[in-house]
Amino acid sequence: MIDYKIKTLPNGLRIITAPIKTSEAVTVFILTGVGGRFENEKNNGISHLVEHLFFKGSKNYPNASTINKEFDSLGANYNAFTGSEYTGFYIQSDANDFERSFTLLSDMFLNPLFPEDEFEKEKAVVLEETKYRHDMPQWLIHVIAQKGMFGTQPIGMDISGLPESIKKFKHSDIVSYYQTHYRPSSSIVVICGNPKNFDWEKTVEKTFSSFVHQDTPSFVPYKKGKTEELVAVCKKVDQTHFSFSALTYPRQDERNYALAVLTTILAGGSSSRLFTKIREEKGWAYDVRSDISTYHDTGTFSVYGGLMQDKVADAVSIIKQEIDDIKTNGPCDEELERAKKNLRGHLALSLEDSMEIAGYLADEIFYLKKVRTIEEIIEGWNKVSAADVKKIAQDIFQSDKMGLAIIGPKDYKKELENLF
Repeated sequence: MIDYKIKTLPNGLRIITAPIKTSEAVTVFILTGVGGRFENEKNNGISHLVEHLFFKGSKNYPNASTINKEFDSLGANYNAFTGSEYTGFYIQSDANDFERSFTLLSDMFLNPLFPEDEFEKEKAVVLEETKYRHDMPQWLIHVIAQKGMFGTQPIGMDISGLPESIKKFKHSDIVSYYQTHYRPSSSIVVICGNPKNFDWEKTVEKTFSSFVHQDTPSFVPYKKGKTEELVAVCKKVDQTHFSFSALTYPRQDERNYALAVLTTILAGGSSSRLFTKIREEKGWAYDVRSDISTYHDTGTFSVYGGLMQDKVADAVSIIKQEIDDIKTNGPCDEELERAKKNLRGHLALSLEDSMEIAGYLADEIFYLKKVRTIEEIIEGWNKVSAADVKKIAQDIFQSDKMGLAIIGPKDYKKELENLF
């Protein structure tokens, strides 16, 4: 049971406080509803660039050097990230340093300077980050797969941005984007850890009450369409990387409980079907794993792996066989129960410290507008039957909902085009 309290300010900002008196740390986590889905082809990557520029100076910490020295003097764990539907900022520090860590992060968030002399330099940094990620096939494959699932819709674009769009950004674009998209009504502040003698709620309320309420911007809704069945990119790599994907359900959909069980059975651990067949029995891959991504209005299932270059078609055939089998026969009782136990164990481990709990609480409120208890989530998995898993498999594994992305040293299209 997570002990937490939620308060909504008049400007729409939500405050979540979650004391953990056995901890010696505190996490300040700010989540705000803006990300890649709020962009278009012309400004693709701007959410990510804006996130970077928060670290370049604020009202009370006027430059990057001052900010970095303050972070380091706290010995803090800190960072920021940009997703499709939100951007997050966090700092985890000694609980006795709450006021310093909160003041630093909140000032960066509420009073960014976006200094012009840092703007061009940080554009160059982001361009290098984009190159770095695109040099990593295990990262690039997910970008390609996302585009295959959603095409030219904003949800299908690379969150890092395209070099041609990043290079064209002007300083005024950054300022305007922040003023237009950062809103209290789409933001959540979570404080989690040891409260010591601090009044977290009062501190947040005093600081964020000046965050002026304005209309919350919206993103372009997902428009259902046919997925791109096979996307193949030729690249000089030592392994061939693949991502098999399927369209699934929005975050709030109850079918996600059964989907989680299905995902675990297929490639959610070292005893899962695909890990066993492709790695353990065949020895064709080091890494085979599955994932679920959920959004406000859609979602995706994926299986990723890095393969021997001459075993790609064979591995894809195994994936097809296992999918066909589970669509026809469903899971056996033993693997169904093992998957549920696996999910319960991972959930327990994922909530071990203040950072993890803060992220969990923010995500639940952001998408569901409530926080499910751990017991409620476990009960949702426990209720899943073999018939439920079979039904989900039949629903998502259809030709117009599936796609396969490949990065390898040759064009695999002829080898693979008839497999799905």
